[in-house]
Amino acid sequence: MNDRTPLLVAPLALAALLTACAGAPTASTTSAAASSTALSPLDCSALRAEIQRTEAVRGEALEKEHDAWKAVVPFAVAARYASSKSTVGDADQTLAALRHERDRRGCDSPVR
Repeated sequence: MNDRTPLLVAPLALAALLTACAGAPTASTTSAAASSTALSPLDCSALRAEIQRTEAVRGEALEKEHDAWKAVVPFAVAARYASSKSTVGDADQTLAALRHERDRRGCDSPVR
């Protein structure tokens, strides 16, 4: 070990700490939640509300995905981007299942 070792280790330790803080993807919207059996008890207004909630989660995840570059440490960028990408994929699957169930039941979709 030489005198520069602490200078080399400190940035790596900081990167590891920030990467840990970036967190793993949460299962706020999972494809399991989008199964037909889970959606069966929902009425049309509940389906519309769930679609809106899932679209909001998806929008937040897309915003985090696009803002990932703002993180200072490259490891944190990669972790944050991957987490957001996973959440967007889950939200897309959930939206597809919710919309399919809405259409199957003949519920009218809200006008935007």
